[in-house]
Amino acid sequence: MDILGTVDPTNVHYIMSSNFQNFRKGTEFKKIFDVLGDGIFNADFDLWNNQRKIARSLITHHEFHKFLVKTSWDKVKSGLVPVLEFMAKEGKIFDLQDVFQRFTFDTTCILVTGFDPGSLSVELNNIAFLKAMNDAGEVMLIRNLLPQCVWKLQQWLGIGPERKLRDAREVIDQVIGKYISVKREELRARGEKLKKEEEHEGVDLLTSYIDNDDGETKTGLKFDDKFLRDTILNFMIAGRDTTSSGLTWFVWLVVTHPDIEKKIREELKAIIPVGEGEKHRLFKADELKNAIYLHAALCESLRLYPPVPFQLKTPQEPDILPSGHHVNPKMRVFIILYAMGRMESIWGKDASEFKPERWISNKGTVKHEPSYKFFSFNAGPRTCLGKEVSFTQMKAVTAAVIHNYHAEMVKGHEVYPNVSVILYMKHGFKVRIKRRWEN
Repeated sequence: MDILGTVDPTNVHYIMSSNFQNFRKGTEFKKIFDVLGDGIFNADFDLWNNQRKIARSLITHHEFHKFLVKTSWDKVKSGLVPVLEFMAKEGKIFDLQDVFQRFTFDTTCILVTGFDPGSLSVELNNIAFLKAMNDAGEVMLIRNLLPQCVWKLQQWLGIGPERKLRDAREVIDQVIGKYISVKREELRARGEKLKKEEEHEGVDLLTSYIDNDDGETKTGLKFDDKFLRDTILNFMIAGRDTTSSGLTWFVWLVVTHPDIEKKIREELKAIIPVGEGEKHRLFKADELKNAIYLHAALCESLRLYPPVPFQLKTPQEPDILPSGHHVNPKMRVFIILYAMGRMESIWGKDASEFKPERWISNKGTVKHEPSYKFFSFNAGPRTCLGKEVSFTQMKAVTAAVIHNYHAEMVKGHEVYPNVSVILYMKHGFKVRIKRRWEN
């Protein structure tokens, strides 16, 4: 395989923005990630542009924002907190990464489909849909590392990782298909009461897509079951995996840097109204809007541990990058985000340090860094549509964890990244957790 890896911000800007038209996902990408169908991750040209237009309109709509805020709050209160309370009471060692994966799996599924798979509970039971999503992600990485002829042969023979992907896909298609059929039936049967509830609490994306009567007219997209299946799966992967990865690395960085943990706690304490005192408390989205240091710390964590550690592009025509390197349609161009976040040439001599202050301006506001430098949310026309969704969820979770609990990593537990399309901890994040308040 002919591969060019780059960490040069000028190349990133060229590939993602100024010459975006020549650097598409390409047919190879779609073959590797065929389980995603024709969803927005695989799409190019007009198909991608039309999907992005309607996705942006729905994700930025005030009704979805209301639903996001309510869903995040409810799942923290009724899902995450009971698990943490149980683990604290029992003094158990548990995998906090697994808990975060379950939290984001449930919230993303609710936000996208309106249905809660219920994977986050005190029992931490195995959920077939969750396992299938994990298996699919694992095999998609393996495909990136093997020549196509090898994994195509495994696929044809029905052996090895390809058999695992086939089984996972059956579960994914079955569950998503059921969500779509049930949702269509609900919407056909709904009355004025349900409509009023939706207006008050907001709506999930699947409801919005099905209800979007003029969507097909405006975009040319056919909103049939296959389109909805591909859209749901793409949103599920985008929202669930990236946010849980971000949460895991952030909490690990904070608990291993007590001085930064203290600053975040002081900022959260300043948000609490006078009279509420030092006690167990959850924070609403509006309260966290001005938590500048928390936001800066999240950006800093994403710089060092980007949930998607590399990007893959294929030039449509022969080209020369700003660095002088020649590329052609038979090559893959890898942009290596994980390395970029650690380069002194990009971030200065303290690039390897966890330093939230680098994100705070002299005026006390969050600094803006160009996306081709801080690449965690992509850049150019493909900039992540769910950036604000991710920050809303991460702030709700991290504020609840840091204010109410003290997490301590198990001694001797090794923490380092796995090799995957999503940057997880290879052996999980094994911790004990204690309550900070008795009331």
